[in-house]
Amino acid sequence: MAASSRRASCVECRVDLQVGPQRPRHFGPSRPHPTAHVGRPLMTENKSSGAPLDTGIRNLLRIAVPISLGSLVQFLVVLTDNFFLSRAGELEINGAGNAGLIYLTFTMIVAGGSVGIQILVARFKGQNDPAQMAHAFRAGRMGLGALGLLLAIVVLGINALGGWKLLLQNPDVQAVFEPFLGVRAWGLIPFAVLMAVEADWIGQAKTRPILVLALLMAGTNMVLDAMWVEGWWGGSAMGAQGAAYASFTAECLGALFAWLWASRKTHPAAYMGRAERNRAMERQWWSLSAPVMAQFGMTIATWASFFFFVERVGMMELKVSHLTRNAFMLAFVICSGLGQTTRTVVSTLIGEGRSQELVPAILKLAALSYGGVWLLTHGYLFYPDWLASHFFEPSPGRDAMAATLGTAFVALQFYALSSILISVLQGSGYTKPVFLIEFISVGIYVVVAYAVTLVWTQPIDVIWRADWIYFICMIVGAAGALRVLPWRQGHPSLKEAESA
Repeated sequence: MAASSRRASCVECRVDLQVGPQRPRHFGPSRPHPTAHVGRPLMTENKSSGAPLDTGIRNLLRIAVPISLGSLVQFLVVLTDNFFLSRAGELEINGAGNAGLIYLTFTMIVAGGSVGIQILVARFKGQNDPAQMAHAFRAGRMGLGALGLLLAIVVLGINALGGWKLLLQNPDVQAVFEPFLGVRAWGLIPFAVLMAVEADWIGQAKTRPILVLALLMAGTNMVLDAMWVEGWWGGSAMGAQGAAYASFTAECLGALFAWLWASRKTHPAAYMGRAERNRAMERQWWSLSAPVMAQFGMTIATWASFFFFVERVGMMELKVSHLTRNAFMLAFVICSGLGQTTRTVVSTLIGEGRSQELVPAILKLAALSYGGVWLLTHGYLFYPDWLASHFFEPSPGRDAMAATLGTAFVALQFYALSSILISVLQGSGYTKPVFLIEFISVGIYVVVAYAVTLVWTQPIDVIWRADWIYFICMIVGAAGALRVLPWRQGHPSLKEAESA
């Protein structure tokens, strides 16, 4: 992450150093001379955009830590939601939890759409081409906003027609599920704005605002949870519905903050001029993002189906699985930050023509991934009973939770490596092979999960071993692709965006 720019009374600009003819602009009037912006210190954020990317451990952490801390804050929000929902009752936490899985599936599709923005912005940053960086962000932002609106309409339409009932067996869980999702699905629209802006920040390696944004949203969500779920501080107690309204409000506030920060500080050039379409850039964004959208959506949809399988095993097993999912998300805090950092590092180094530095940087990122996962999840191996005791009284459920945490710990060792390998392929532009790897892996996973839940029903800790199979398949597939593909040169299709 580039160091945050400081406010100054004047702006020192280094511009218009070009080789060859100046590129034509694709939108808006020509930009004024940089000296015209004296007095607008927020415009200094891109001052060092031409500096080569530092791949030292300290700088890699400087990029990854704000992303991971932002994810950690969101993880704490999930725990807070579970705390209030569990106090409301088992039906509330199970109904809202299953609705949350549907919402998570569609948010991951949106998140997949943001990957194309990140890859393109990082590539053009490596080439020191701020004009193309602005085009990439603008094209991706418009596409992602339209996608968020479309997905919200789809989810709300299916919910209004009762289509999600087919996934649920317990009518009491259904009674919580449908109204919760009816509120929660509106969040897909502001979430799309959030993902577009965050992708631009990560692509530029300017990740510090992500932590500020996460703290703002988390604080809002926690306060509103207390007010609207249980009625603290004079609020109206609404149970599970209150949690849905709290999350939606926090997302709207976060989207507004992110939009204003990006337009005024981190990337104002992407908001200047008329919003004319750059079709070549839009095609490249879609080419990169569509496979990742399908990959992410398929992954989470498959994982969600696992919980619907478990619901047919029993309520205790479902509760253990939802709690284990949250424990799994603690590792996601690390792997998401380092995975996104890997995409930025790989794309930027290829853009800078420093392919010889790729492997050393990737090895550093893999080491950081394992170190972080062990730091945050070692308790699943060394003191799982103590962790389980916070959610269960002494009972078979507590024993099952402790055993399942041990199973999850093994799965996380595979996850720590697979997330880095997959991100390398994505950062180099090979998103379609990643989709194929995902397709094969989830196919095997679904067969195994179905067998151990509904055919030869096993204890919940054994059922969770299906995750071992999934992550091993991802590692084998990614390693094979890295061996046969010329990923160090980047995908050839990226040349279209470079000439846009």
